[in-house]
Order: sequence, then structure tokens, then C-alpha cells
Amino acid sequence: MRMVRFKEVLLDSEKETQIALLEKYNLEYEYDIDYAVLAYEDDKLLGTASLARNVMKCFLVVKEAQGKQVMTMMYEHLLDVLEERNIDHYFVYTMPNNEEIFEQLGMHVLVRTMNTVLLEGGQHIKDVLKRLQEDYQLDQRKKHCVIINGNPMTLGHLYLIEEAAKEAEQLLVFVVSEDASSFPFEDRFMIIKKATKHLKNVVVLPTENYLVSKITFPKYFLKEDQLIDAEQTMIDVLIYKEYFVKFFNIKKRYLGEEPFSYNTNKYNQVLKQYMNGHIHIIPRKAIGEQVISASKVRKLIKANKLAKVKEYVPSATYEFLQSKKGQKVIQTLIDRELGRH
Repeated sequence: MRMVRFKEVLLDSEKETQIALLEKYNLEYEYDIDYAVLAYEDDKLLGTASLARNVMKCFLVVKEAQGKQVMTMMYEHLLDVLEERNIDHYFVYTMPNNEEIFEQLGMHVLVRTMNTVLLEGGQHIKDVLKRLQEDYQLDQRKKHCVIINGNPMTLGHLYLIEEAAKEAEQLLVFVVSEDASSFPFEDRFMIIKKATKHLKNVVVLPTENYLVSKITFPKYFLKEDQLIDAEQTMIDVLIYKEYFVKFFNIKKRYLGEEPFSYNTNKYNQVLKQYMNGHIHIIPRKAIGEQVISASKVRKLIKANKLAKVKEYVPSATYEFLQSKKGQKVIQTLIDRELGRH
């Protein structure tokens, strides 16, 4: 094989070439991609590969070039790009038929579905979870859990946590670490810790790169009109089931019912389907006839109706909104179009 060269996808025409190549092999272009290459031998297109931050995806080698190390060369090229970005923990989304190639390159499989395999490199999930266990001094007693984004934390979130805490010897509240929300992770984490400090059996901890992240569940962060299907939720559900449940000895997970969001409701349905006895859904808290939701609170903030916001959030959230950091978040919400997050 002659020298393979990589062409970074920068122009619209190059992006169209990549999309067309993926579609030819029944693969979907991912719109969170921030770096992509096309692989060529002379003028012959051999394949493509992409990055979305620390996730390698949209790998494809044309049929005529398979078995000629093109996949390996694209992988090593993306590793060089990640090194330039000072990223040493990375993931690969690929098709099941490519699984063995990436395992031979030193990556290990996290989970697989019928159509997708997620592999990890640079770190191992078990080491990350062990570090969490040590940092938060968790033992092997039976636990219950809640996983929330809290963008921002509402009285609905607090109600869910308090109801779950009533039934648990120890309740783990995992806060989504992904910084794809209006309220930054460090602020959401601080608010939730402060709002739950009266609950002595509650431990608040981060999800790290796992659970409801752009790695395990990238399409959770799409706009609401870009609907997910069951297959797109499976990676996240399997990560939770195969690692978090076993590692932390979690016996129950509590969810708030979801009357508004199709995507979150779909995610809840898949969780129930695969972990039926493990999942407990709590009715949403309402004030009068108004069901509380974070999206409602963000709309009130955007409309600068902070007095009304106070009715829907715990004091920790309201106090944050009055701080200098909170004022910046308020201004950001006012200045931009509201999305799901």
C-alpha cells in the first residue's frame, strides 16, 4: 500500500464528502464532531474518522481498503491529536466488527449493544470508580441512588432526593459531571450538596465521564425535537447496570416521572425495561396545579422573574442566583436561546 495521507475536514465540500461516505455504508454523521479527517491514497478515498472532544467516532474504511491497516493509522492519528490537546482518557464508538481491531490496539470494551461498541483507553472505569469510592469513603453496605443534572436544582429535585432518602440506609446522589448545561457542573454540585446537607444518609458525588454524558449518552444533549430511540440510550443504561450497580452495591434507583420531555421519558422506559425491579418512579412535585421542572425555572430566569423562581427552588439555588457567579448565569440565559440544557 502506498503512503496514506490525512486531510482534515475543514471546508463544507469536505464535510459533504465525509457525510456521503458514511451514508454509503449506512452510518450516521454525528453533529458534535469537532475534528475529522479523510484518509487518502493518492486521490483515492480510503476512509474517515472523527473526534468529539475525547470520543473517537464515525470510523469507516471503504471495503476495498479493509485489512490494510487504514483503521489503525487513523486511530494513531487521532491519538496524536488527543495528545496535542493534553487528553489522556479517551473512548471509541465503533461497530461490532471493528471491536477486535481496537482491542488489539490496547483499548478495552466497556459495553456493547447489537449495533455499537464503546471502548475506553488511557484509564479504566473500575479505577475511576474505585477512586470515587475511596474519596467519598463508601463501604459495601446496600445503597440506593438518584442521578440528576440539576440545571438548576429545583424543589422537585429536592423532593425526589428526600423521598428516596426515606427508604435508604445510604443514598448516593450522582450529579451529572458533563458541562453542557446553563449552570456549570461545579455550581450545580455545590448547590445540591448545600440543599441536601440536612439529609445525613445522603452522599453527593460526580458521575465523572460516565452516566448521562456526551460519551455514554451523547444524544441526551440534543435539542428536544431531535428525538432519541431506545438504542441510543442503551450504552448509558448498560454502563450503569454493569459497573455502577455492581461496584457501589446499588439496590434501587429513583427517577422522577417525566410528563414533558420525550427523550427523558424514553430513557426512563428503557431503564425500566432492563432493570424493572430496580427502578422506582416518584410522581413529580407540584405547586398547586403547576408541576415543577428545571426548564420552567430557566424560562422564568430568562424572563427575569426571580421572585417567581423563588417559589420553585430550594434556598441554595436562590442564594446562588443572587451571587456574582449566579448573575453571570442569569445573564447568559437572558442573552441566548433556551435549549433543553
